[in-house]
Amino acid sequence: MVKFLTFKAVGLIGTLALVLAASAPSGIFAAEKDKTAKKKATPDAKVSKPKTAKPKFQTAETAAKATACFGEAPKIENVVPDEAKAGEKVTITGTKFGSADCLRSVSFGPGHAAKFTVQSDTTITTTVPTGVRKGLALLTVTTASGEDSKSFFLK
Repeated sequence: MVKFLTFKAVGLIGTLALVLAASAPSGIFAAEKDKTAKKKATPDAKVSKPKTAKPKFQTAETAAKATACFGEAPKIENVVPDEAKAGEKVTITGTKFGSADCLRSVSFGPGHAAKFTVQSDTTITTTVPTGVRKGLALLTVTTASGEDSKSFFLK
């Protein structure tokens, strides 16, 4: 029995999958259906439903009001203080940091992500993480649109 499939094939692999599906004996698919049917038919079997997260936006109207995270890359203009040790607070000022949803990370060198708080589109407060090495490091602000770095001295 040949079934007609609505299939959008992309390239050679999609065409090959379509040919294999059309030429497979119908018993193969029937056997798979039987296995599934038997599992569901047993009264003692507990079937767990996968948990699905609720969508963040319920309608197109609410999605249209969401903050857009893409645009220009951030620009660090000033860091106060310009040197600090682990555990000390640092204030970063600049432009295009975006909202808290758009800011991805603040780090003091590779592998040293810091906890941060977005005060506004132009101000971020952060704490130098523990485990950083003393010396010069790159303080990097990363958003959905890009990143900017500034030299920072770790005491």
